[in-house]
Amino acid sequence: LVTAIWAAFVVIVATAAWMWVLNRRRQHSLFARLGIPGPAPDLFSGNWVQLKKDPLEVMEHWIEKHGKMFGYYVGEIPYVAITDLEMIKQCFVKEDNVVCNRPSLIVSIEPFGSSLVGLSGDEWKKVRTVLNPIFTSVKLKAVTEIIRRCADEMLQILDDYAERGCIVDMTKVSKGLSLDVITKSAFAWQVDCQRNPSDPLLLAVQRIFNDSDNFLILSAVRFPALRKAMERIFQYSSYFKMITHISDKILKVLELRQSGQSPRANDMLQLMLDAQTGSEDANVDFKKRAKAIEDRHLLANCFIFLAAGFDTTASSLSFVMHLLAKHPEEQELVFDEIQKTFPGDAELTYDGIQQLKYLDMVICETLRMYPPVVMFTSRHCKEDTMVMGQLFPAGVNVIVPVWHIHHDPELWPDPHRFDPKRFDGEKSHNSAAYLPFGIGPRMCIGKRFALLELKLAICKIVRKYKVLQCEQTQDPLKFSVPTVVLHPKSAICVKLQQR
Repeated sequence: LVTAIWAAFVVIVATAAWMWVLNRRRQHSLFARLGIPGPAPDLFSGNWVQLKKDPLEVMEHWIEKHGKMFGYYVGEIPYVAITDLEMIKQCFVKEDNVVCNRPSLIVSIEPFGSSLVGLSGDEWKKVRTVLNPIFTSVKLKAVTEIIRRCADEMLQILDDYAERGCIVDMTKVSKGLSLDVITKSAFAWQVDCQRNPSDPLLLAVQRIFNDSDNFLILSAVRFPALRKAMERIFQYSSYFKMITHISDKILKVLELRQSGQSPRANDMLQLMLDAQTGSEDANVDFKKRAKAIEDRHLLANCFIFLAAGFDTTASSLSFVMHLLAKHPEEQELVFDEIQKTFPGDAELTYDGIQQLKYLDMVICETLRMYPPVVMFTSRHCKEDTMVMGQLFPAGVNVIVPVWHIHHDPELWPDPHRFDPKRFDGEKSHNSAAYLPFGIGPRMCIGKRFALLELKLAICKIVRKYKVLQCEQTQDPLKFSVPTVVLHPKSAICVKLQQR
């Protein structure tokens, strides 16, 4: 009897495994049936393991081999990568009612699910509509002084480096500044992340886009049936505990504000709360849509603003410093423009900063060469759609390889050369060829805030110091993409010389 039971068990398991293999092979035959080329997938992980080894290099190889459109799989999930500009605009702008939501997370956890990153459909539209006015010129002017004070503290730290003749690790300095700006302008937190590289919040936030790739994620990619179980197990991981630690800090601030135990503050969270309550300080449009903002939306979007804004802006600032050190003639043009707009020790103002056209060109070219987010511009097809004669079935995810578009010599001649004049106002470029903040209705909501922070920080540094290369300067830079954000493999280092 025991032998018969074991035999039956083996037969059942073998049959289930064989059916799983047949189903996975059928899923992996989708692109062949559609006539879309692509790399051969692994039975278990699709092309995920291949891609994660070196996303930039692997994607470059696939583009060279398969052309402007090809398919690959993350587990069983089909992705179509497109680099044709007209197809990008068709998918992300013209067909945004069909190719509209971001792809679902492999392991769906809060607070990501209730943020603009994770929301979909009408719920996303309502929350986005309420949050949009938070990043208008009027609101950004209100937080300019906060950013300026943070930049002044950064300058004091750089003064110490310069006096001692020390090499400056701009990667570390930029991260401290970026987190200081976000915590103060978003939550009125007083943190010591600029002077203390071991600040607990700084260490926790740095992990979000560095350590999320682990065995649980890979298991969820390989075995879809286990994803719900993985979501529960994930809650006991050190990574999830770190997310919970940050979320709890935000939640405490939120509860204190809502209860009236904490005074009003001139920050992003207060603007969200005004939207939620329909207070007299809120914009009229906020009041009409206040019901769209729930506490979970507030918490989730504060978390995303903190996590995403920190890493991307910090990387971009360090990249700008690297390029200015490497190209002193461009640095002097930026310095001259700053001096003309803010002579002597004139205070940096929001309106004045918007007049710095050459600085804007330098930042645009930096973001072209080193786009902060390279594996995130993607959408999910919610129903079958024809795009330029090609059928994209419901369930397919469409992704744009931003790095490779930004370095395509057909779009950007001599793409590895730093040339801010590419963005001279008299010149034009295809809107789908420049995507540091994404494209279409879901493009980055914090774009203007990030640019304001970058410009203020650069002005503070360049008007006081010449940024120089040093013996530790890497050229060319080498990169890693642990999740979706572009990171230099080694610290970006410069020297400072007082003007």
